[in-house]
Amino acid sequence: MRLTRQRHYVIVLFLVLAILVAQTSQVTCETYAVNGFEIQTRLVPDKSTIMLGEPVYVSYIVDNLSEQDFDVIIGGDYRNRLGRKARFTVIVQGEDNRQVPQPDAGLGMGGTEGPRKVPAGGNHAFRLFLPHWATFQEVGNYTMVAKRILVLIEHGEEQWLLNEKSTRVKTEATTKFRIVPLDEAKMGDIINRLGSAMFSKYTNESEEASDALDYIKDERVIPYLIRASETNRYVLKFSALSALSKFDSESAFKALQKGLEKEGEDNNIYHVAAGALARSPHPGAVPYLLSKRQHPYEGVRLTILHAVGKMKPNEAIPILREMIHDEYAIIRTEAKRYLKLISKKNSASQH
Repeated sequence: MRLTRQRHYVIVLFLVLAILVAQTSQVTCETYAVNGFEIQTRLVPDKSTIMLGEPVYVSYIVDNLSEQDFDVIIGGDYRNRLGRKARFTVIVQGEDNRQVPQPDAGLGMGGTEGPRKVPAGGNHAFRLFLPHWATFQEVGNYTMVAKRILVLIEHGEEQWLLNEKSTRVKTEATTKFRIVPLDEAKMGDIINRLGSAMFSKYTNESEEASDALDYIKDERVIPYLIRASETNRYVLKFSALSALSKFDSESAFKALQKGLEKEGEDNNIYHVAAGALARSPHPGAVPYLLSKRQHPYEGVRLTILHAVGKMKPNEAIPILREMIHDEYAIIRTEAKRYLKLISKKNSASQH
């Protein structure tokens, strides 16, 4: 590949700056050249010093070192319980080389999202939410290694087709950071900053702040979550109701009640409010949820049924016998299944 002198200087300057950044933030850069595409990958945390319990994002950056634009396929890989980008493989290790536990994201669903342009000399950043990949319990120095098979195509102005010719490149990047003890005052400042950013008109900033705030297990987030649960912004409302399930405060409980009672609400909002009540540690949450067995949305009634299935047999049986007459076939079937399970357990205990 022949470079103009000006282009050569630009690339050299770019590489020098990348090396300086890598040395400062303990980031390791990897370079790949495949089918005319020359790329570099970097893993850059928003902060190199992180408090226990502090939500931080890490950027997996794809730098285009080529003279031509290309597109990178994003992928609909976030459809799991956490919203984790499942096309990545991530390992986080401590100084003793022990791997940090990774939260369970549950079952995932497939899907593909169209390409993002990466201009010559430019980059694209995949944002990884660190708590989705590692559950830290101790302070210390940690190393994070992320891998992804990047799917690259030539940049075009026309609509992208799923079967379009592509180049697949196995890539990885490494970074280091330090986990330090929690500072309550600093965490309060972080909560206030995220609370303000959550209501930003910019979607990415708002959703990242919402995810971060939802992760924090500190009652100072509750007023922000309640405010979010009362907005008309679907994503904020949905995530806030789910996050409120962590708290046993009266205000959090009342917000979940409103989520289930508001007339004309989206059925998915009713569903997430019901699930949050089922998980809530507030002593009144489950009794209140059981009182809504006549809720018009079958998804709520099914959530109630599964909550009943976890109750003691003498408490569950009367409600299950009632719910076998539900108008929704799946609820009737599930209620009968729970009754059979209880019957089998009772028979086994008598022998």
